[in-house]
Amino acid sequence: MDLHTRIELFGGPEDGREITLPTGAAGGPLSPLPVPRDGEEPMAAYVKDHQRPHGVWIYKYTLTPSLQQSPVQ
Repeated sequence: MDLHTRIELFGGPEDGREITLPTGAAGGPLSPLPVPRDGEEPMAAYVKDHQRPHGVWIYKYTLTPSLQQSPVQ
């Protein structure tokens, strides 16, 4: 069993970067991944979008008024 998830980031300051994170309790990655913005509103984050056939999760950059963790899928 793989305990890590590969994630590719699209848009924003980390566009194109691939990272590896530990999986959540249910075996999938957590979403959103907050992006520091020095207290500016709206907040920024990379949000889980879809999973490619080879297992990499795609996260897209978004601006949002507030961030809440989504359940692990």
